[in-house]
Amino acid sequence: MLYNDHFDEVKERMIAYWNREAADRCSASLTVARPVIKDFSGNFYFDAEKADQMHRQRFESYDYLWGAIPSLFPYFGTAGIAEYVGSKPEYTPETTWFHPCLEEPDADAISFKCPEAFERQKEAIAKMLALSKNDYAVTVTDNCGIADALAIMRGTDNFLMDMIDEEDFVLEAMQKLLSIYKETQQQLFDLVEENNEGSIHSWMHLWAPKRCAQMQCDMSVMISPDMYKRFIVPELEELTSFLDYSVYHLDGQEQIRHLDALLSVKNLRAIQWTPVAGQPRTSAFISVLQRIQKAGKNLVLIPQIDEIETLLDNLSSRGLHLVLHAWSREEAEHIMETIRKHSKDRG
Repeated sequence: MLYNDHFDEVKERMIAYWNREAADRCSASLTVARPVIKDFSGNFYFDAEKADQMHRQRFESYDYLWGAIPSLFPYFGTAGIAEYVGSKPEYTPETTWFHPCLEEPDADAISFKCPEAFERQKEAIAKMLALSKNDYAVTVTDNCGIADALAIMRGTDNFLMDMIDEEDFVLEAMQKLLSIYKETQQQLFDLVEENNEGSIHSWMHLWAPKRCAQMQCDMSVMISPDMYKRFIVPELEELTSFLDYSVYHLDGQEQIRHLDALLSVKNLRAIQWTPVAGQPRTSAFISVLQRIQKAGKNLVLIPQIDEIETLLDNLSSRGLHLVLHAWSREEAEHIMETIRKHSKDRG
């Protein structure tokens, strides 16, 4: 890998992370800004040539230390399987939106009716892989969130009412979407496997020898713990059986009320805690993070630099992965020394 000359070491440490093995320090990715940062703004969507140019500029603007992995993340919209079943995407320079496509709660209307949307994405990723020339990783796209996809298709307000009044529809519809997800996601995993020497999650800087992807249910902030157990836990149980290395994207403190249900999912490997804007920082939730570790789940954290010492003094370094960025080599050296000094294996 051109932009990471220690990728074998990254893979070795990530295997120890997934297996919750004791190590000299916690797992951590650390990107460091170089003195001159090249412009790489904008979204590339299906433009493989632009994606390659933009990402090579990005990779040349940073040093990738420890577990940091230079990777291209093809983004066509979160919960993107909604497009495969009829939701129309709206691409903007900032992000992608999908429009509702299911006016009535009719599970029979859900099918893989837009395979051309998937094939277009698959073709774009294949072009990106060819242009990468194995110099960097190219990951799968962001198709996470089965319930989130159904909320897109129905419109969030309608979907929330469906969960109350149309339980059979919700459960059947989610099963159909799960089948479409697994069919398409497996093809994407197969497509990128050789280049990545396994599977990579881009912004979490996670590598795994087999299928690795995030799961999420962002709309769960609007439902009760009982509804989460009824509708979301079955989704997670099926996905964690399909994925070899699963990570749940826990998006904000409102989802803490679902944590017991989440921790009950046997095959879930890790939980990624998101410090949401306007909410307390990661280190304010030490007790919650300790609960996660005590339940035998790995952690992925994206803290501020001044939180690292507090986190490491209260959490076990075993099964802990930090995603970090430094603006200078001096700051990077300080971060690495702090991690070495304060990492402790607390079982």
